[in-house]
Amino acid sequence: MFRPSALLFALTALPGVVCAQLLNPPPEAPAPAAAAPTAPAAPAPADEEQVFTLFRHDLINLLALRADAHLLVAAAQIAAPDEKDPTRLAAKKTPALLKRALQAGPQDPLVLWVAASNPCVSKPGCANPAAAKTLQSIDADNVAVWLFSYPGDSNAEKSRAIIARMAQAQRYDDYWAADVVALFHALETLPVPDEVRQRGVGASAARVNFATSTASVILPQALSRLGKFCIGADPKDGALVSDCVAVARKLETGGTFISQGIGFEIEEALLAPGVDRDVMQTRKRAGTWQKEKFLQLSSRFARDPELTQSYLRLLGSEQNELAAVSVLLHEQNIASDPPRDWQPPQAPKPPDPLSAPAAQP
Repeated sequence: MFRPSALLFALTALPGVVCAQLLNPPPEAPAPAAAAPTAPAAPAPADEEQVFTLFRHDLINLLALRADAHLLVAAAQIAAPDEKDPTRLAAKKTPALLKRALQAGPQDPLVLWVAASNPCVSKPGCANPAAAKTLQSIDADNVAVWLFSYPGDSNAEKSRAIIARMAQAQRYDDYWAADVVALFHALETLPVPDEVRQRGVGASAARVNFATSTASVILPQALSRLGKFCIGADPKDGALVSDCVAVARKLETGGTFISQGIGFEIEEALLAPGVDRDVMQTRKRAGTWQKEKFLQLSSRFARDPELTQSYLRLLGSEQNELAAVSVLLHEQNIASDPPRDWQPPQAPKPPDPLSAPAAQP
């Protein structure tokens, strides 16, 4: 279950690489020690949870008064933990807020994406199949919208058909960047709680932390299934290999670092030694460099509000994480390509961020 908390607000902002354990931080994590004997003691975890539940409810109550589709769809995601809370009015819960968002923006791609996903805590939750069909009709050239039709079982025939359809699309956009921007602006409705500022995190960084983590909850699970299916394709099956590689290359240039990583894994599994594989390895090396440099930059968000605002601005203008990071690096005078002698860090392969279960307290 996704639980907003002071810890989540205070985490170093992570983009689409956010891991499941960050979405469910252990409630018993100790608070940082006071800087001086006269400093006020940090609240206990139980007190923090109460404070942030009140903050979240106040925020939803205010957002529910608005008629803006993006603010309403942000409120719907923020309200997810209240699904089974009998003290909350139905009008302030995710299904009702999604319904109002759809009424305010019936053709808005972000609203349709969130409505077609599962922003509720339980499964099947609040997924809206009609919204998925509408989105496929208005954004058919987007690989991501066809993930809603990707089979949840091991039906190879259906998988092949959807991948063939995806291969004809022009780009991949999972609306993560647009969602982060919408959530950020929704969070601007209220001041950041004192409990966050006591941790030394600026308001902009805290909002970006919360927004990126919340948006990452609905990253498409079907992307992992597609990746595994393509990686296991028979190299002799030319049509399937060609379609999978075509999809992989779109994943590598749109969406988030997660989609990019899955795209590279598909190509590594399917491309034979030669020029195409060498070119892919060069792109992968550059992608790894850019991700590493961005994570270094993001560690400054807590104390550099201008840098944080630049990142948010670029998410809005460039419309996906990968493009936004590329421009941000350029603005910070950091090369997009690594030096010749640079080598990617060697680390154990992390668990699949789209399918790994949340860490248990």
